[in-house]
Amino acid sequence: MDKPLTDATSTERRSQSGLRSRLSHAAGREAFARVLLLVAAALSFAFSVVLYFGGDEQAGIFVGIWVPSILALGALLVPRRAADHDRNGS
Repeated sequence: MDKPLTDATSTERRSQSGLRSRLSHAAGREAFARVLLLVAAALSFAFSVVLYFGGDEQAGIFVGIWVPSILALGALLVPRRAADHDRNGS
């Protein structure tokens, strides 16, 4: 009788470790997506400054408008969870 209980316990432990692995992988992908979107917004901002002060003011303003759009897209695609908010202590 002890053997089926042991098998069930080991199966449960394996499924829990698999779940943790999948959750950490998903968290890693979300973090990568956040960083990628922030880099895109920073590059857009830098490019708009270069254009604006390089003499093409209208193109600089146009590209500068991309920054909030990129950040809004990031907020839509990769929303912060309540658990993330609580974990960071804010």
